[in-house]
Amino acid sequence: MSKAKDYEFYNLPEEYSPADYNEVIDYIIGKYSKIKNLVSIYEWGGPSTPGISDIDLIFVFDYGRISAMPFSKRVFHMMKHKFRYIARHPFFYIDDASFKAIRYVYPDAEFKLLHGNKIKIKKISYRENNFSEIALISDIIVRHYPRDFLEQSIIKSINVRDMLLRLNSLKYSTKIIEKITKEKNSRWNYTLKQIEYLRKNWFNESDFKSLISLNEDTIKISMSITEKFRDFLVNNDLVKIYSRGNVKYEGRRNYALFIKSWQKEKAIASMSNLIENNQTFFSILPIELAPQQIEYSKHKGAISRYIRNKLKNGLGYKLEYSDIIRKRAIIFNKQAELAAELKHSDFVAFFSFGYRNKSGINNLILNLLRSYRD
Repeated sequence: MSKAKDYEFYNLPEEYSPADYNEVIDYIIGKYSKIKNLVSIYEWGGPSTPGISDIDLIFVFDYGRISAMPFSKRVFHMMKHKFRYIARHPFFYIDDASFKAIRYVYPDAEFKLLHGNKIKIKKISYRENNFSEIALISDIIVRHYPRDFLEQSIIKSINVRDMLLRLNSLKYSTKIIEKITKEKNSRWNYTLKQIEYLRKNWFNESDFKSLISLNEDTIKISMSITEKFRDFLVNNDLVKIYSRGNVKYEGRRNYALFIKSWQKEKAIASMSNLIENNQTFFSILPIELAPQQIEYSKHKGAISRYIRNKLKNGLGYKLEYSDIIRKRAIIFNKQAELAAELKHSDFVAFFSFGYRNKSGINNLILNLLRSYRD
């Protein structure tokens, strides 16, 4: 295992209290609650470790009467440091009809009303819930594994606060895998307890050695999650592949290569080699995860169109839960439409697959800057 002296550590956690988090939430409600046709503000989850935890907020709008947000409220990064630090990332925006159908995106998430009208979330069937969990873990793998952990290990440079957040998020993925496969994994759960201890005691111990070790462990766990999920799809006939060949997705900073006969050890070696040689990084994933992304591309809307333009495939397949993907795609595309109307620069959708909002002078400038950096 690498030693802490071999690493660069940056974005170290800053100590804040629960009262500071409440202050930030009150500030955000005060700043944004007067936006025209905002129906509700919801918190998603909650801060378990002040100073490390972030805040997940969802703004719900009446889609029938949307107009552009005031310019000063379109960009999350225009807030002062303390508020940006505690919130950590931009907000999510959604229309009220889509929020009612949120269980197709996040089947088991808990939402706390902070401001405005309470919205009745539609209940879905057991079968729909199960398929929604399957779709969710697939999107998480494609978006986050192992890219969230691998690069920092290879280049030996760790964004400490982000890493502590990403390590914590692993518990949600393992929970879904254990639920759908009906199998417990004691090694995963042991690592999760170590992560919890590291976070809870960070401001007393600042244990960089354990942070490095847990990051390396999590690379292995994320690949094991991918392997278990692929096997689950195949063994339960949820995905069938009828043709040969790979599928490539080239979304902005969300590149993925889906291959047949995937093996986690070879995939890790290949991905590590890309990073070491400063090549364009691709998550190398099982071909069985490609059909879900292809299904997203079949629908109307900006995100589906973006995925369609970034996919290179000629895959023949059958996906058992394609109707759930259709319902998720509808929500994501509606979020992208809402983003265009509001002209904000925050997250376009829960899963945008690299698509960025292009509407508004603020987004024109930001997209030009991104193009220059890329």
